[in-house]
Amino acid sequence: MTSSYFQSTAMLIALLAAVPTARASSATFAVRAEGIKIVEGEGTVDNGKDVMVFRATAPAGKAFTLTAQGIVLPRGGKPAPGEPESGQWTFDEKLVKKLALEKKDDKTTISIRVEPTTVGVTRFRFVGTILGYERTIDVLIDVQK
Repeated sequence: MTSSYFQSTAMLIALLAAVPTARASSATFAVRAEGIKIVEGEGTVDNGKDVMVFRATAPAGKAFTLTAQGIVLPRGGKPAPGEPESGQWTFDEKLVKKLALEKKDDKTTISIRVEPTTVGVTRFRFVGTILGYERTIDVLIDVQK
C-alpha cells in the first residue's frame, strides 16, 4: 500500500469526523412561560454580551414557570430540541420565592418555578451553553397587585 492510500484514508476519516460539526450551524435557547404570557422584545448588549430580552406582566402572589429549551439550528434542516451543556436561571431572591417544579424537565429544558412576592419590575436571567454557544436571555417581569 502506498502513502497516497494512507493520505486518502486519513483525509476521509478527518472529513467524516467533521460532518456532525458542520451540519449544526448554530444553537440557541427558546424561552416559554406557564402562568404568564411573555413577549419577545429586542436584543441588546450587556457587559459585552448579546442579550435577548423578553417582557411580561404578572400578579404578585401568583406562581409561574419559566423554561429555556435548547434548540439546534442545522443548516438546511428544521430546528430541533437539543441538550444543553449547561444552563441556569438567576433572579433577586428578595423579590421572588422559588418553588418546586410540578414536573421534571427533560434533557433539553431548564425550568424554574417562582412566585413574585413584591410589586415592581424584576429580572430573570438565563445563561446557558449549547453546542459551545453561550446564550444570555433576560425576562423582565412587571409584578403588579
